[in-house]
Amino acid sequence: MSQPIDLERLLLLLHGDRSLFVHLCDAGFLPQQEERYTLEHAEVARVAGTLVHELEVNLSGVEVVLRMRSELVTTRRQMAELVQLLKECEKSAD
Repeated sequence: MSQPIDLERLLLLLHGDRSLFVHLCDAGFLPQQEERYTLEHAEVARVAGTLVHELEVNLSGVEVVLRMRSELVTTRRQMAELVQLLKECEKSAD
C-alpha cells in the first residue's frame, strides 16, 4: 500500500493554490480536515491543478470534469467486475 500524502504535497499538486484547495473541499472532492490524503485525493488535486493552472479551466468546469471523471472511473470498475463475473460463469458452465 502506498504512503499517504500530507497537505503540503497536495498543495504542490494544486500549484500552491489554497483557494482551489478550499473550493475542492467545499465541493466535496477533498476532505478539508485531514492530516494525510490518499493517492485518490492526490489524483483529484493533480487533475484540478492542471485544469486550472495549465488549461485555464474555470472552477465550474473543473467540477464538471471531476464529476464526469469520477463517473467514468466507477463505470470502468463496474465493467471490470462484470467481465470477471462473466468469466467465472463461463468457467462454471464448462
